[in-house]
Amino acid sequence: MKVTVRDIAEKVGLSATSVSLVLNNKPSRITDESKQKIINAAKEMGYIHKEKRIPTKPVKEKILGIIHPNVNNLFLNQCICGIENYARIHNYKVLICNVEDTTERTLEYLELLTKLGTEGVIVIPPIDMNVEGNNTGLGEFFKKSKMQILLLDRAIDRVFCDFITSDNKQGAYLATEHLILCGHNNIGMITGTRDVYTSRKRVEGYKEALAYYNISIKNENIYYGDFKSSSGYEAADYFMKRNINAIFSCNDEMAFGVYHYAKDNGLVVGEDISIVGYDDVSICSKLTPPLTSIHQPGELMGKRACEMIIKRIKKIEEGTVRDIYFTPQLVERNSVKNVNIN
Repeated sequence: MKVTVRDIAEKVGLSATSVSLVLNNKPSRITDESKQKIINAAKEMGYIHKEKRIPTKPVKEKILGIIHPNVNNLFLNQCICGIENYARIHNYKVLICNVEDTTERTLEYLELLTKLGTEGVIVIPPIDMNVEGNNTGLGEFFKKSKMQILLLDRAIDRVFCDFITSDNKQGAYLATEHLILCGHNNIGMITGTRDVYTSRKRVEGYKEALAYYNISIKNENIYYGDFKSSSGYEAADYFMKRNINAIFSCNDEMAFGVYHYAKDNGLVVGEDISIVGYDDVSICSKLTPPLTSIHQPGELMGKRACEMIIKRIKKIEEGTVRDIYFTPQLVERNSVKNVNIN
């Protein structure tokens, strides 16, 4: 015969409510002595406790995806930090997909994110996005996708969706102008691959500054690298052989390559070589000498990107696609020699 709570209550001389509270481990004012009495009686009588559970539906995770072209890029990592911090506040989990700067892997991860039920994806496009029809493939995926998609930092040719970046042309103008105002008129530029949006815009800013100050524009003074330190090293060698010792680097990573070249060749940055970087990542202030760089607010850009895509998902913000540009700033340190000072 099945033993009930009421049976135990009669045996110990307490109410059924008291017995139930103890056996279900609920808060009560029952003395420890009475609790032990109830537990002993339940064991003695062979009481089988069955916990009643209210069935619950599994909670679906809210997911945002990030296409990350290169995890070694310090500036883009700042953007990722801004995205993750804002997403966490709004209870979104973030999946970061490292595509190693290839459109092929980008499309593979976009397909995977779709299968996982991702609500939105922030895409920082790979450097090959605008070659061999890759932009067309990405554009076709974006059109058919049910996910909200936003481009961060780099645009894709003929692909139209929400886009957040800094004013790359203005930033390059400021960097070039700073070198000019410090008395340099033979200025080399290290940029990324020709087809990348940020490269093109920064080349435009560099040329515009030279033209404004009536300095001739020489295409041979523009060195196309790949945004990595090694291409900065190679560019420094290229420029020094041409007696160009004032350099604007389109990112800090390539500027670090110039520093390495200077060290290996017994040159002093800020004296023998003047260099302005771009991004103003945290290590710039720790170099010897500290690197003058163009600051763009990576973490804030990432936060704004996350904020916009969540608003699109929740339909708080609707309508035509938007372009948002952050204003870059020159952060002057000690890596540029002022040749105007005797």
